[in-house]
Amino acid sequence: MEKEKITRELFDQFAQVGEVELTEAEAESILAKLNDQLTVIDQLSGIPLDPDMPAVVHGNPYPVEIQIPLREDVWTPFDNVEGILAQAPRTQDGYIVAPDVPHQKLS
Repeated sequence: MEKEKITRELFDQFAQVGEVELTEAEAESILAKLNDQLTVIDQLSGIPLDPDMPAVVHGNPYPVEIQIPLREDVWTPFDNVEGILAQAPRTQDGYIVAPDVPHQKLS
């Protein structure tokens, strides 16, 4: 069975949707690194696991006695909204405009 790889065509689609400009050398380097990561994932998926083993979602749990309490979630407005928006490739009415993402199967 052939291992899954990200093709150059698919990578170019990702870069286009993300509006990322890359040199040819950068694109080739990132594509190679992504495919290396897929190889590692493939190797990890080959490790036999007991199907009754529960998934570890949050790593090692800390005893309640030493857990740090969660901070209060308080919204604080940013002072330089215009400066952030000025860095976006496209804006409209104070919002960043993202490209339309075609709903198609990428495979």
